[in-house]
Amino acid sequence: MSNPTTMKLSMTIQTPVYKALETEARDHRRDFHEHIQRVLGEHVIKTKSLPAKEAEMIELMWSLVDRAVDAAKALCREGKFDEDITLRAIQRAKKDPQWIDDYCAFVQDDIYKNGNPRKGPINREIGFRIREGIGGTVVKGPDGKSATKKVLSEIIQSYTPMSSFDPEEVE
Repeated sequence: MSNPTTMKLSMTIQTPVYKALETEARDHRRDFHEHIQRVLGEHVIKTKSLPAKEAEMIELMWSLVDRAVDAAKALCREGKFDEDITLRAIQRAKKDPQWIDDYCAFVQDDIYKNGNPRKGPINREIGFRIREGIGGTVVKGPDGKSATKKVLSEIIQSYTPMSSFDPEEVE
């Protein structure tokens, strides 16, 4: 089932433009695809091509994700990396009342309530960007697929544990 909040895009761009975007992504310490998403989002926000409320929600999502990634990087720098880094980073982010208020505003409901269709996309984005942001390696199960841990009494219901991170990514 496709996610109604995102669309897939496949396109061809000129090599010099691609290379320039790769350089920008590296300079911003972003994954290439994240950088493209941000550049396009920033463009439609700046040109006011997007309704103000939608622009606010996109900026709010980026802010929530960035602060969770920053929390994960801080944990790694403090020597507190473990396979539960995603959960620990979210727990650290939740210590900030503003992060909680912003998350509540984004999901437009009780942050612990299951079944909210707005939670899945942002929670997946937070998990993915944490992994990318720390250069994390996911734990694989016996079947070779990414392992999953279930969570109770948290804003997420599950996450993918990680076995390692890249110290250069968290500096």
